[in-house]
Amino acid sequence: MNYRIAWVVLGLTFAPALAHAREPSADTGSSAPSSAERTLPTGGLSLAGLVGNGFEDGVNVGFGARAGYGFDRVYVGGTLVYHLGETRKANTLGGSEDVSVNVWYLGGEVGYDLAAGPLRVRPYGGVGMGTARGCLGSSCDTESRAYIAPGVVGLYPLSDRLFAGVDARFVVPLDDDSDFDHFGLFATVGGYL
Repeated sequence: MNYRIAWVVLGLTFAPALAHAREPSADTGSSAPSSAERTLPTGGLSLAGLVGNGFEDGVNVGFGARAGYGFDRVYVGGTLVYHLGETRKANTLGGSEDVSVNVWYLGGEVGYDLAAGPLRVRPYGGVGMGTARGCLGSSCDTESRAYIAPGVVGLYPLSDRLFAGVDARFVVPLDDDSDFDHFGLFATVGGYL
């Protein structure tokens, strides 16, 4: 079931790109550049939203934001992601109670932009702090851990400033007993200021 969500996210991410690929080219007299002619800036401030899924129980659907600055091809920025997690019923001595868990993380990223036609591909490495929150009924506990997150983002220009793309990352908490290491796949939409 989680893989179906991933395919939907990928489809929704690339649908605008496919629509723009069919725009009239400059050869037909249109003033709009073709998708092959569009490029994103190689530097400057960028902001983007993220919506996707972490493929692990307790992580699941998530959303967040990314902000950063490009220095020619080197990208330095940060990401905040909140995963909705899950809630289940658990049997207790007095009946049953809701058990819920969710995860969020905040960290910095450093990447390097590579051009692939109109696409920009950015392998990156992230490091930060993540927090898992678990609740049994109204009693909750949180635990924070440092994490690393290698990943890659592909960006497609929708205009000379706006982009859509896909972000794939593997979040790895830096402890041996964590169950929250997960692969995350996100659709991203944003722009350069």
